[in-house]
Amino acid sequence: MADEDAGRTPPSERGRRDGDDDLGFGFSLPPILLPDVRLPERIRLVFPVPDPPEKVSRPTRVRVSWVLLAVALVDALDAFAVLWAGPATLPWVRAVVGMATAIVLVSGPGLLYSWELLAILGGFGWLSVAPTLTALVLARILIGSRR
Repeated sequence: MADEDAGRTPPSERGRRDGDDDLGFGFSLPPILLPDVRLPERIRLVFPVPDPPEKVSRPTRVRVSWVLLAVALVDALDAFAVLWAGPATLPWVRAVVGMATAIVLVSGPGLLYSWELLAILGGFGWLSVAPTLTALVLARILIGSRR
């Protein structure tokens, strides 16, 4: 009774709440105080700092005239190689490089460049002098300007 008068809860009712039934086994811990932890000065905590985000630069715009000039130069060098060494000189290399360039510049229709390789393999190698890459890029520019 002295405990109830002093405002302290008797040990038998400490962990109970209103409406709790006696579930049998119970466990309680006394209050725990941890000592202050101090690291020696030679030990430093380092927190990772995220890298600043990369600056997004604007895409570089290339003038159409420069693209046409570069493509015309590539076609001129290809025609020069055909006229100087003959159409049978490195037909696969010329076709692969020309088709890769056409696909990069014109995308899907760039596969039409393969007609030069077919002309060489079919015995019409002199037809590969035609400026196919220039024609494909020019068609892409003209069709693209209509949209």
